[in-house]
Amino acid sequence: MKKEVSFMVNKERMKKTFTDLVKIYAPSKGERQVCDYLKQELRKLGASRIVEDNGGSINGGSSGNLIATFNGNAEGLPSIALTGHMDCVECCKNIEPVLENGVFRSKGNTILGGDDKAGVTAILEGLHLMKESYIPHGKITVIFTVQEEIGLFGSRNLEEEYAKDIDFGYTLDADGPAGSVFIAGPSEYTVDFICHGVAAHAGMCPEKGTSAIAMAALGIAGSPNGRIDEETTCNLGTIEGGTAVNIVPDYCAVHGEARSRSKEKLEKVVAAMEDSFRKAAEKFPEGHLEIKKEKAYDAFTVKESDPVLRLFKSACDAAGFTMKAAPSGGGSDANWFGTKGFPSVLVGVGMADFHTNKENLKEQDLYDAGELVYRIIEAESHFNH
Repeated sequence: MKKEVSFMVNKERMKKTFTDLVKIYAPSKGERQVCDYLKQELRKLGASRIVEDNGGSINGGSSGNLIATFNGNAEGLPSIALTGHMDCVECCKNIEPVLENGVFRSKGNTILGGDDKAGVTAILEGLHLMKESYIPHGKITVIFTVQEEIGLFGSRNLEEEYAKDIDFGYTLDADGPAGSVFIAGPSEYTVDFICHGVAAHAGMCPEKGTSAIAMAALGIAGSPNGRIDEETTCNLGTIEGGTAVNIVPDYCAVHGEARSRSKEKLEKVVAAMEDSFRKAAEKFPEGHLEIKKEKAYDAFTVKESDPVLRLFKSACDAAGFTMKAAPSGGGSDANWFGTKGFPSVLVGVGMADFHTNKENLKEQDLYDAGELVYRIIEAESHFNH
């Protein structure tokens, strides 16, 4: 049972902020309008510094990451980060949010955009409550990233000077109600298998050709795929090749990924994928194989005894939320923050069925997420790290 508290989040303010944000068209690389909106809000909240990194642009996008600092007003308290991302997956143009029976949905065939505007809204509300309550707190760094949805490019390219003084952080970008927290995430490799054959007329002289598609098919058939174990997956997700049905195809590319929370298991499954395609290529001596492999991000793991989780537990207890910790199978900005120098856990804000036109968000989950952000800040004042 949730405890009674001496304050409440400002529901009308949260509803307005959330609906304002989701109405803004903000696909990956097109976050400029959201970034400008958030700059105005952070100025109103009294941030001591507001900057965009990377010269205001990352990876050819319209915006850099937005970083705002709120100076601590008490000695000896942790320096924490509150983070979310500004972009959304496509099908986010002309979103019309509606609130019916306590649930936010999209009126049309678009996504709702709760991923991650729910997290961004919760962070802003927590800061409002901090300002209105005059509570003691340590330094707070707010990081709103870009291009999370297309490969974590914002957090990957975060200028490290903005992470150097942060003890730990909270990335508000997950499903589940307030209290849900993901304490581990996998490493990921992206792998491209590019099969080259020899073109020939398929009706006149197919024996002169070498089918790149047949080579790829043999590699796919022998490759591991799907769920490998409780912490390891791999997927061959797209395939492209050939030019016409009457031409023996001289090109075929297979694009895949592998993830695991175990470094050893990840290397093993990627090696098995590569081995399958190499063995396939050996059966087509007139052709050849290219393999391109890239580490997308590294795994993160947080223990129950770590300060980031102990403070989170304290905040949940104060609000009457039940902490539910679990590992994640997906990548997030939290992966890159760990690489950049501070551990961060992935925090639930209630979003459901995201990345689809069935996406929805319970109104109460949004309000609870806002309160939880405030409770995280408030818990600093009696936290021994």
